[in-house]
Amino acid sequence: MRITEGQYGDCIGPFRNVLYLCHRNADPDAIGCSFALSRAFGGEIGAVDDLSRTGVSLANIIGAHILINPPVEDYDLVVVVDTSVKTQLGNRLPSNYALVDHHLDEGLLDGALFYIQKPTKSTAEIVWTILKENGKKVDERVALGLMAGMIADTGRFKRATPGTFLAAAEILDIGGFVYEEAQEALSVPADLSQRIALLKAASRTEVTRQSNWLVACTEVNSFEGSAAMALVDLGADVAFVAGRHGNLIRISARCSREATRRGINLAKLLGEVGRAHGGDGGGHRSAAALEAIGEPSAILDSCQKKLLEILP
Repeated sequence: MRITEGQYGDCIGPFRNVLYLCHRNADPDAIGCSFALSRAFGGEIGAVDDLSRTGVSLANIIGAHILINPPVEDYDLVVVVDTSVKTQLGNRLPSNYALVDHHLDEGLLDGALFYIQKPTKSTAEIVWTILKENGKKVDERVALGLMAGMIADTGRFKRATPGTFLAAAEILDIGGFVYEEAQEALSVPADLSQRIALLKAASRTEVTRQSNWLVACTEVNSFEGSAAMALVDLGADVAFVAGRHGNLIRISARCSREATRRGINLAKLLGEVGRAHGGDGGGHRSAAALEAIGEPSAILDSCQKKLLEILP
């Protein structure tokens, strides 16, 4: 059942034991939003498997206690936050769940008791509206968490809309902190292992040219998203980076602003490839990921072939 932000309080009210669940490698948007909702409406916060490095930094700064892999069936309701497809939750999707998310994927909608899904640039914008329309007071830590999530998901406002800037201004006005504090919460220097992974990704990259398009594919053991972003920064129009995680293959993809403007939709592409290989995928037009079963090279090849078929 689709609901509005103003209806959230009435829908969550009957549930006394609530968990706000973040996706695997939980990022600042997921953590800031879960923290805000738990503070406003009650409940605990959980994440699947781990937090991102910036997620850990933000959680420490705002004082968010995150349970890793909590037993989801112990809760009356699990609210899945900032998550678009089941694969991001591993095997931890409960029978009773709701959804608050800003991605375009439909994978979690049918089974949700109720959901809010809007194509905003961050889930923080949706949660900010929920808090306002339900008359909830916002303290400095909640405001800081939402602002950090907004900064992270918009690439420091490079992908912001007028609505994003309006929400940011309102949060700053009520939060009692300066913008630099939210930026500092995300300023986590790359550690040695990340730097090594990015250099290995670049050294192993295979570049395919079609007309004026450059498509980069590579494999690493970690930091796939960061590696894909780095390859786009180096000049690729689209980058696919694969890594093996146990029995699963994870592929992260990024594309340039021009590629998105010209119609590339990585969320749709990775969703189709993921399902074709026994998994699923999704995300945004310019940044998406999939998890599937098979060999990294074969799934990378599928991603590249499908992309080359649709390049304008």
